[in-house]
Amino acid sequence: MKISGSGRFLIWLAKRNSGLRNYLGLEIRPKLAKRAEHWVNELSLRNIHFIFANATISFKKLVNTYPGPLVLVSILCPDPHFKKKHHKRRVVQKPLVESIVDCLVPGGQVFIQSDVLEVAADMRNCFEGNSGKLLHIDRIDPNMPCDEEGWLLSNPMGIRTEREIHAEFTGARIYRRMYQKRG
Repeated sequence: MKISGSGRFLIWLAKRNSGLRNYLGLEIRPKLAKRAEHWVNELSLRNIHFIFANATISFKKLVNTYPGPLVLVSILCPDPHFKKKHHKRRVVQKPLVESIVDCLVPGGQVFIQSDVLEVAADMRNCFEGNSGKLLHIDRIDPNMPCDEEGWLLSNPMGIRTEREIHAEFTGARIYRRMYQKRG
């Protein structure tokens, strides 16, 4: 499941894993969800869908209606909402994190990234503050390259987002974390 974004990352992931996994993109902006679903139809992909939804409110209900396991959640370069009064609009909030952790199967993963350190740190703090149910990927795979603060040095998914490509092209840093739910 991918929360927010244009949809291209998830479409590439679905194409790469066609027949192996199903994917759902949640987007709070109806036009982006509709555009991404149009691309899915143009590509005749059957293992991916996009819907307009507020993840904070709808996540658990949507996951609970799906008969399969939730094995991956990605939140990549969400809107930073820089103004302090708008921080409450940031997608990663405690209720969403609790829903993700509750719905994720043991061994399931959460991948987060941002080109804004403050946003990445907020996401990290929300996920790491969730009662120890998630382990940072470097505790599971010590060969995973991280800096001294635990930020992944490369994208473990092998597919970069548009924002990621743009940020790296302009010399900006991408802050990434991956977690795995304890078994």
